[in-house]
Formats: sequence, structure tokens, C-alpha cells
Amino acid sequence: MKDKLYRWNSRIKLRTKLFLLFFALMMVTLILSSYGYYSYSLDDAMNQYGKDAYQNIRQSNTILDQKLSKVVKSSELMIKDGEIYRIFNTINPKDPNDLLKYDRELRRIIGKYFDYDEQLYSQTIMTSYYTFGQGFIPYDGFMESALYRHIQKGNGRLVWEPTYDFVKMFQQESLANSDIDDFRYLFSCGRVLNVFDNSTGEITSLEHDRERPVLLINFKSDFIADTFKNLSFHDNQLFFIIAPDGSLVYSNRDTVQSEVLHAGWISEVLSGKTGTLRVKEGRDTMVVSYDTSPVTGWTLVSAIRNKDLIPQVSPNIIATVTRLGAVVLMVSLILAYLMSMMFTKPLSKLTAAIRKTGRGDFESRIPVRGYGEIDQVIRRFNDMNDKIQQLIHENYEVKLLEKQAQIHQLNTQLNPHFLYNTLNLINCIAIEQESDEIGKIVSSLSRMLQYTVENDKSTGTLREELEWLEGYVFIMRCRFEGRLDYACFVEPELMNGEVPRLFLQPFVENAFLHGFEHMEDGCVLRISGWRENRRRYFSVRDNGQGISSERIAEIMNEKGSSVGMRNVHRRLKLMYGDEYGITVQSNPGRGTTILICLPEAAGP
Repeated sequence: MKDKLYRWNSRIKLRTKLFLLFFALMMVTLILSSYGYYSYSLDDAMNQYGKDAYQNIRQSNTILDQKLSKVVKSSELMIKDGEIYRIFNTINPKDPNDLLKYDRELRRIIGKYFDYDEQLYSQTIMTSYYTFGQGFIPYDGFMESALYRHIQKGNGRLVWEPTYDFVKMFQQESLANSDIDDFRYLFSCGRVLNVFDNSTGEITSLEHDRERPVLLINFKSDFIADTFKNLSFHDNQLFFIIAPDGSLVYSNRDTVQSEVLHAGWISEVLSGKTGTLRVKEGRDTMVVSYDTSPVTGWTLVSAIRNKDLIPQVSPNIIATVTRLGAVVLMVSLILAYLMSMMFTKPLSKLTAAIRKTGRGDFESRIPVRGYGEIDQVIRRFNDMNDKIQQLIHENYEVKLLEKQAQIHQLNTQLNPHFLYNTLNLINCIAIEQESDEIGKIVSSLSRMLQYTVENDKSTGTLREELEWLEGYVFIMRCRFEGRLDYACFVEPELMNGEVPRLFLQPFVENAFLHGFEHMEDGCVLRISGWRENRRRYFSVRDNGQGISSERIAEIMNEKGSSVGMRNVHRRLKLMYGDEYGITVQSNPGRGTTILICLPEAAGP
């Protein structure tokens, strides 16, 4: 079995083994990093959900408080109402006519302070002898209820009563089996109306023997549900309101009473007033957000288990991990391939080079860029081929080198002096034959060649440059047969200054080759030189066919064929700086002017 495994392993190429190894290492890294990213993102999503839920809770509390605060303000205003003071200071509790008459008046007064809301069950002023206002509240049952006792303890302060069972609170057992779902469960607020009269400027309270009435507002349980119905809450989110004593005011789920109201973290919520908690509920972790209303003193709580939140959060995280994993997977494949190639490609090149050496090719060399073990082996192979090549040169190429040396010696005899002597010989023959023009042409060409061939400096004097240019213009004047009008105007103090060699020649040559190409006569060429603002300026102006602005742009942007003009421009900038160079001014059919700018103290 072991031998079979070795044979199977030996049949796999080294490149494949390395590729699989690198890929496996990268995949392990990808899996671990993906798991870490998933855990971190999930925890971050939980924290973000807690922040969002807390803001949602505070917003919900604000909306509810805005509605309930109107009740608080209206109840405070009723204490100062002179009509209520008058009614309860004069009413005869034993006179049915009085009760009915004042009931109508009190209904009107209550309607003045409280808007109609279908989620309000009743708006009443309670006494031990009658219920004034809208809604059925038995006054005898009210006086025996815990609700009345709580309101009395408030001493005129508005008291909020958590949700209660109408039948049990007011001892109406006869209604236990009746269809009273509309007002079976209510929550209330009430206060003792210590009404007074200040119409005379003095505060006058009810007479001591007069019973203080109680303002009682009863809300249906749907009042809270309708307030929060447009707010965004999670489907599995527990949402409830509890009073400071732990009593349930409202919940969005019937099981809240049994699920969480007896949990240990409820006391922490009630004491904390507002904030966010991460709590343990059995094996589950819950995100709890809560905020206490300054109006009612009740605490609005939202809670959701992690296991209910994860299905909502996970798809986004998994999608992100999947997209990231796909990218990393592709990168891993590419990197694994490149890394395997990085190891095996040099070995493949070395194997191919060894085969060439075995066939007698000792000139093959492998480029070496690193200092690793494989690079050292390749470097030794190259050194071996170099030594073999050296032995071949020593033994077989000595005679070939001797022949090349002889040929080089013969070639060096053809130096520029031979060319100058030949031109002088032609000049002498032209003089003997009385051909003065040919003699001048040959003499000019000889001086031009001597200036360009024997002088290897990059600069010369302006005088030397113009003398060379005079010879060039003389030769071109002979070619143009009297059609050329040439003149040179240069300030004398510039003649001994240093200038770049042949910096005028390309522009003069362009004038002859392109500017005067189609002109039969009247060819005008002017060269000028002057000093201005501590600079030297030279111009080459012709009246040739001119150059278009598009063509000038092409030439200066290295798109045209006029290499000479562009090279002079670049050469001047390299020698003196970007502020110097040439400027081309030309119009088609109206000639061209080349303006050359050099510094005053020119140097190479």
C-alpha cells in the first residue's frame, strides 16, 4: 500500500503538488477568516439592532407622551374652571333634577377640554352619588375600587392606572359573561379635582362639607396599539409597557405576562429608566431596549431573542461572506498558480537549458533575479556555460579575431583626412579648369565637413556657427540659381558668445526643403540676432508657403515628421531650462518665423 502511494505521488507533477498545497493553505485561511468575519459581523449587527431598537422605543414613547400630555394639561385646566366650581358648590346630591341638569352641563365642559377619540372609553367626573360625563362607570363600584384609592393617594396629582379588568375592578360580576370585549380591559388616569374660583381675585375652594369630585379618563387597550401600529417592529419582537410596580399596561403578545414579567432583568429595566441590555434568558440571549415615560412613569420595553434575530441578519452577512469568499477564492487560485509557477518555472527553464548544453549549445543563459536556492543553482549553471564558452574562444576563435583585427586596421586608414584631401584635389582641378563656382562649392563643403566631423564639442561660438551656415547657404544658393534673397543681421557683441552647435541649421534647411519648394522666384530668407531683457534672441524668417497651426502642434507634440525642429527645441530645454526654446509663428501662404530664445550667459 505504501509503495502504491509513493508511485501514485511520483506520477503527480511538482507544479500540481505545489498548487494543491498553496491552495489548501489559502482555503484554510479563508474558512477561518470567514468564520471570524461572520461572528464579528453578527455581534456588530446585534449591537446595531440594539441601538436602532432603542431609538425606535424612544420615538414611540415620545409619540405616546405627546397624546397623553394633552390629557394632563386639560385636567390641570379643569381645576381652574369656574363653572365646575359653581356646579359642585351648589349641586344637591339628593335632587335627581339637579343631577340630570348638571350632568348635561358637565358633559359640555368635559367636551370643551377633551377631544373626541374613539379609543377613549369614558370621560367622566366621578362622585359617590353620580357619574357625570360620557361612558358607563358605576359610581358605587368605583368608590370601592383600588383605582379610587390610588387616585385619592395622589392628593390632586394625576395618577395613571395600569390595564385592569373592568369586571373585577368595579365589582360588576353580572357582566362577567357578557360581550364587553370593547371595554373589558382598560387603563385609566384620574385626579381629585380640587377646584377653586378666582373670579374675584381671591382663590376660593369648595366648601368643607362638599365632596371633591374625581376626574376619570378611561382608555381602551387599543389606544396604545393604534398609536404604535405605523412604527416598524420586528415580527418576533416582544413589545410591552410596564408600570413601576411591574404591572403590565400593554403588550403585543398574550404570553408576555408568563414569559418575561417575572424575569430577573425586569427590575434592572425599571431601575435603569432608559437604555439597552444584553440579557440571558435560559439558553437564549436577548437584546432589550427600554425607555421610561416622564408623563406616565411607565416603561416601554422591546425585547427580541438572538435566535429570532439571526435569521433576519444572517442572510445579509452570509451574502457578504459569500461574495467576499468568491473573490478570495479566485484570488487564491491565481496566487496558488503563480506561486507554483514561481518555483517550477525556473526549474523548467534550467531543464531546457541543460538539454541545449547537451546538444552543444553553450551560449544559452538563464536570467537570474533573486538569491534563493534555485537562483544559486541557475547562477552556477550560467557560470559553467561561461567557462565552457571561454575555453571555446581560447581554442577555436583566436584566428577569427586576428582576421577581424586586420580588417579593422584597413578600415581605420579611411579617416576624414582622406576625404578632405580628395575635396582639395577636386578644388585644384576646378581652378585649373577655371570653374570657380565648383571650387567655391567644394571649398564650402570641405569647411562644413571639417566643422561637423572633427569638432566633437556640443557648443561653439556664434561666429563659427554663422560661418558654417554661410557655406550651407552658398551651396543652396547655387542650387536655387539666383532665386534666393538671403541676409544675416546679428549684433556684433553676440558673435563670440557660446551657442549650441548647428542650432540654426534645421530651420534654414526647412525653409529650403519645404518653404521654397514650389516657389519659382522671390525666395527671401533672413537671419537675425539681438539682445533683450538679459536674453539672446535669434530668428529665422522666410516668405515660403508657411505651416498651419494644426501642423505646428503635431510637430511640437512629437506626432510630425520634422524631427530636426523638435530635437533643437528639446535640446535647448535640456541645456538651459524650460523657459528657453523655440517659438513657431506661421500662416499658410505667408511664410514662417522661428524665434529662438537663449540665456545671456550661454553654456553647455
